[in-house]
Amino acid sequence: MTAATQKLFTDALVWDAHAGVFPSPQVDLNLLDHWQQQGASYLSINVGFDVMDWQDTLATLAAYRNWILARPERFVLVGDTTDIDHARAEGKFALSFDIEGMNALDGNLDMVGVYHALGVRQMLFAYNLNNAAAGGCHDDDRGLSEFGRAVVHEMNRVGMIVDCSHAGHRTTLDIMQESDMPVVFSHSNPTAVWDHQRNIHDDQIRACADTDGVIGLNGMGIFLGDNDISIDTMLRHLHHVSDLVGARHIGFGFDYSPALDIDIGAILATRPDFWPAGQQYETRGIKHAGPELLPPLIDAMAASGFGDDDIRGFLGENFRRVAAQAWHA
Repeated sequence: MTAATQKLFTDALVWDAHAGVFPSPQVDLNLLDHWQQQGASYLSINVGFDVMDWQDTLATLAAYRNWILARPERFVLVGDTTDIDHARAEGKFALSFDIEGMNALDGNLDMVGVYHALGVRQMLFAYNLNNAAAGGCHDDDRGLSEFGRAVVHEMNRVGMIVDCSHAGHRTTLDIMQESDMPVVFSHSNPTAVWDHQRNIHDDQIRACADTDGVIGLNGMGIFLGDNDISIDTMLRHLHHVSDLVGARHIGFGFDYSPALDIDIGAILATRPDFWPAGQQYETRGIKHAGPELLPPLIDAMAASGFGDDDIRGFLGENFRRVAAQAWHA
């Protein structure tokens, strides 16, 4: 990095909108040190997804919450954006939780408030397949149900970020029309750059920007290109979104996890419906860019014409703006 971009990175709020750590009470959360060592200020870590039973999501949330709260010298479990500011000032890592899909509610709207009270600050409406609330990106996508519409408003009320990643095209447009708050795609890339069912179309990007929301670019190689995590490829995705809706609506949600003692391949093989054939999930050695990509990417962003304010927005200020509204602080 140049001296100027190094100072920018060191001083910036660095926000990763979604960690791809497989949610399980058995996960050693010391892996969170990886993000902080790479300069991250805040991370949303998932505690469940629609593949799991809702009881397993609660068990994972309980384990993660207790582990973090037992280490107040290292971590802050945030309730609002002021907690992130305090954590940065004290040299601590700010964390909150997200859930990928509405199966975690077990059909009970009241569970939104329960999860919020336990530290969940972001929820997705589907994980690839349809559920009682919403349609998934790898399914026939029947759109947002009446229950799903009620969930949007309850999330707005209690103070959760409404997240459209993994949901189907029609569903995301329904969500963005329904929400009274800015909406995000926490970890999704533009289809116009790489055609994958998990990526999002230009009309979805425009609709997100119309809510004053943010698209978090994903670091997984099969969503960026042909298992390609190069700086040039990431930059193409970033420029496409910027050219379409402006720099105000871009962030990063790397969907990244350090190496775990869990056989992810074996897990994927147990539920091929969630990760269907023909969508590159069978790729051997899927590459995955994480926060370590940021220093060379910042240099590349600066060299391609983005100013310091744009880059600070990409790194975290854009997501912070959304969170300040969604979290009511």
